[in-house]
Amino acid sequence: MKKVESLIIKLLWIHFAFLVIAQFLLSYDAWEAKLNKTIYYEGVYNLKQSEPLETIDPTP
Repeated sequence: MKKVESLIIKLLWIHFAFLVIAQFLLSYDAWEAKLNKTIYYEGVYNLKQSEPLETIDPTP
């Protein structure tokens, strides 16, 4: 049981270290654009204006 507890504590420390490193890198704008993929998923990286769509007026 002592080995399992020791392993879990080591994994927690490693996880915490990676979390701190990732937060540190994301705090800089130069690294954020390269590391943060949500801007690509949300579609805000390439802001292109499309032509407006015409709609059909429902009133006669």
